[in-house]
Amino acid sequence: MTAPAEIGPASGKARDRSIALVVVGVVLLMPPLVGVSLVDGSIAGMPIPLVYVLVVWVGLIAAAAALARPLRSGETIDSSESANDATG
Repeated sequence: MTAPAEIGPASGKARDRSIALVVVGVVLLMPPLVGVSLVDGSIAGMPIPLVYVLVVWVGLIAAAAALARPLRSGETIDSSESANDATG
């Protein structure tokens, strides 16, 4: 087993942003905040609360995809080492 790669300031910021993204996602999907969107009506035939949840969900996925690149580039894993871990 090798020592973990050192984490630079850029990946530390990316990790902090990913934690903040989780917190924002939890807050946006909490029942009291979702309850604000409980109005009669529909958008494209879908109820407004459903549209709210789907828009938040897609936004969180897009933000996570944008944060994944800096987090991934901060890690250095040898490909032969990861292949050995997968088989054994």
